[in-house]
Amino acid sequence: MAQHWLLLKMAAQNIGRRRLRAILLALAVTLGVGVGFASFVAGWALRAGTATAFSRMGADLVVVPRGTLVNITSSLLTVQPTNETLAVDLATSLGAIAGVARVASQRNVPVLVDGQPANVIAFDPAQDFTVLSWLEDRLPGPISNSDVIVGERLAGQLGQHISLCGKPLGVYGRLGKTGVGPFDESYFLTFGGLADLVAFCRGSGAKAGDRPATPSGATGLEHAGANVCPPDLQPNRASAFLLQLSPGAKIEEVKFALAQLPDVKVVEGNNVLTSSRQALSSLLIGIALFTALQITALLILVSLLFSAIVQERYREVGLLRAMGARPNQVMAIILGEAAIITGLAGLAGLGFGAALLMVFARSLGFYFDLLGIPFSWPSPIVLQLGAVVAITDSTLLGIIGAFVPAWRVRRMPPLALIQPGSPAT
Repeated sequence: MAQHWLLLKMAAQNIGRRRLRAILLALAVTLGVGVGFASFVAGWALRAGTATAFSRMGADLVVVPRGTLVNITSSLLTVQPTNETLAVDLATSLGAIAGVARVASQRNVPVLVDGQPANVIAFDPAQDFTVLSWLEDRLPGPISNSDVIVGERLAGQLGQHISLCGKPLGVYGRLGKTGVGPFDESYFLTFGGLADLVAFCRGSGAKAGDRPATPSGATGLEHAGANVCPPDLQPNRASAFLLQLSPGAKIEEVKFALAQLPDVKVVEGNNVLTSSRQALSSLLIGIALFTALQITALLILVSLLFSAIVQERYREVGLLRAMGARPNQVMAIILGEAAIITGLAGLAGLGFGAALLMVFARSLGFYFDLLGIPFSWPSPIVLQLGAVVAITDSTLLGIIGAFVPAWRVRRMPPLALIQPGSPAT
């Protein structure tokens, strides 16, 4: 242990011998780490914000039964209430089509809410990218099968219980105003919650007193003034499949593939919104590649600088070797010097990156917020993990960059190092 401390002390003393060079190297690493850390945090925050913003724009394409009416708006969030359905297993086939990134299924069902006809949209929270993104108020934790979400035009406060076909459900959240009528005027359940509701309607809990009289010839699933609870609802059916395309996917090619499916109709969203979302995804990938190139450039800079440092110290290294220092000890001194400089620079880079983030949040972050793209900081765990990775990577950057020149001098004999004009190789 004492030997290790001695080697570390020698490495620290070597830094002070060429202070200007050490300071310039530290500044380069500080700038690189600061910009990299700020890019990571800002990219993480904007990725979440843009995902929410683009989810609010709705689907790129919607697949519905051929006879379904679709409310054509700038945002494809759902379809008009309908009796037409498709097998829910179709989602697997849709997800396998080239260019389709996400598939979210929905089911529209007429029900009674507090004795009044209403519409319920069932969705899968794990696959959804339109409903939950519009939540303005919500209870803590994930939505459960006993919860309901209320559209913007409907009454209901958080934590309040409302009756769906006589079954009490708690209000989990409220949506913001979307401008899409069927969305603002509907209640939202999970598919599991809908299955529980159907089971309740089939049991003794769904009393006749909970239902208004149904006109002769009307079925329990018709969207008429006499909506009733759905005891005969067919399971494993969906009213619509909302599709989000992957970056670079061409809408026409995906539509052509979807047209091969029987008994379906494909509705296209706003091409401008789709193109913008795909372009932004490509931009985030480009930022990640730029950061990788920046780290590579720093690695080359560290390697070149320590090649010059080691070459200047050939005679000193040769004397150490002649006095009994082992090759690994000489190599440890050089690598320790690099690790100290870049490690401290990485710590300073975190402070510089935090300053950049504060400036970004008060300028571009405010501008993005005006555009409806929230700038929300990552969780403390993510920030702590990013800081640890930044310091670790900066230290490793110095060790890797100095490894080649340290390895070269390690293999040279002491006499060749001490003699004047000894070759650099």
